[in-house]
Formats: sequence, structure tokens, C-alpha cells
Amino acid sequence: MRLRLNTRQRAILREVEGREYVEVKDLAHRLDVDVSTIRRDLQGLVRDDLVERLHGGVRRRTVDSPPVAFATTPDSGVDAIAHTARRMVRNGDRIALGAGVCIDRLVSTLLDVEDLTVVTTDLQSAERLSRQPNIRVVIAGGELRDAPGSTVVSGAATAEFLATQQADWVFLEVDGIHPFAGITTSHAWHVSTARALLSAGDRRVGLARSQAFGARCVGFIAEASELDLVITDDRLTDAELPAFAGRIVRASLDPTDDWRTEQPPTYHPPRRL
Repeated sequence: MRLRLNTRQRAILREVEGREYVEVKDLAHRLDVDVSTIRRDLQGLVRDDLVERLHGGVRRRTVDSPPVAFATTPDSGVDAIAHTARRMVRNGDRIALGAGVCIDRLVSTLLDVEDLTVVTTDLQSAERLSRQPNIRVVIAGGELRDAPGSTVVSGAATAEFLATQQADWVFLEVDGIHPFAGITTSHAWHVSTARALLSAGDRRVGLARSQAFGARCVGFIAEASELDLVITDDRLTDAELPAFAGRIVRASLDPTDDWRTEQPPTYHPPRRL
């Protein structure tokens, strides 16, 4: 079957032809586009077995190619999402956190932020962050609930408390995100808390692994448009995101990308009054 490649993908194949290894950053420079554009083009080429991803780069796929050094794991998407979210936080910020595996990993990256205030419903996150003299922790009250890998507070009292808070950023992990069904959770008891968390933030960021896209879970939180940004991993293709164009940040799964030194996303939605 004849493959349908765009002009840039054909140019990439010409660049890597006969070469052992080409860095993704070099490809972006040669083709005068940003790195994220090259990565999206590479997704299709990898899917069609035309190239192989390596640490920080790519090579042409051949029948006798040795095993590739670049591989992803289920946790690599979580790491990428968490480190990308961390790049948005600045010294002196006040942030609000929900709970989840991506949030748990995000907490691990926040320990060096100076003069940080964290409002959270997650007891484990609160305990870890409270050990840091540079971080002030505000924990919501309410009914204790067991969540995957954590214990959280939830219920009417929690929502009432969160309604009194105001944060620069809210990071909410969601189980499902759908253009019509909105953002959803698999725990119906979490709905009121999640809604209250969203209302506490000037900027609202959803953390969603790629498998959450298209999923519809039992608890409806809000319309997808209520999120200013959604951070996901780069397993999603452009074709899967038409309804969310402009609000998706795809975090690279390449383990050689230096998340900590890259410039943060430049998107700054207007503060809500």
C-alpha cells in the first residue's frame, strides 16, 4: 500500500537516509520548524515503520536494524506530563492540586520551588510538601476517601473550603476528556471537589494521559472548555485532537529531553475576575 506522507515527512526521510543517527533538534533546525512539529511528523513515520526513535534522535528503519535504544514505558507519560506542568510554576506562586498518579509525580518536582503555597485535598501530597521549609501547605477538610495510591478529602465541607481559596494555577487530573461529554472522573464522589478546585484557579490545567482522550466516565466535572490547558503525553496524533486545538500541550516521552531547562509553554490565559 502506498503511504501518504506530507512534504516535511519526505524531507525527514531524505535527511536520515544513509545516516546512523540524526538528532531531532538538528532536523528541526534544517527544516526550519520547531521540535514539537518534527516529533508529530515522526509519529506517523514510526507508525509506518519508516524510521526508529533513538535517544534524542531518529534513524531510518531497515530490515536488519539492531534494537532501538529509545523506548517508552507506562510511567514515561506520567513523568513527561508532570515535568511539563512543573515548568509552569514559578517562585512565589499559589497553586491548587487534586490527586492522581500525575499529581503525585508533579509533587516530587515541586520541592525546590521557593515561597510556594499549595492548596491540596491529597493527604500524601500535603505530608510530603510540608517537610519543605520553602513550601506552605493548606489542606482542605472533609470526609476521608481512598483514591488510587492516595487518601483524599472530599465532600460538601471540602467544596465549601475550596470556594474560599484563590490560586494562580489549578492542576486537576482527569480520567476522561471528551469533546461532547466533557471532563469526567471515575469516582462520582469526587465531582463536587473537582468542580470546586477548578473554581479556585485563575488558570486551570487538566492533566490527562493519552488514554483519557475519548473516555467518558461516570462523574461529570465540567465542559472541556473550562480547562485553559490540557497536558498530555505525545502518544496522541494531530488527527485525534481537532476538538481541542490550541489548548493541548503534548509532553515529549523522549527521556533525553531536559524538561527542567527548556522554556515553559508561553500560553498565559487571562485571569478570571
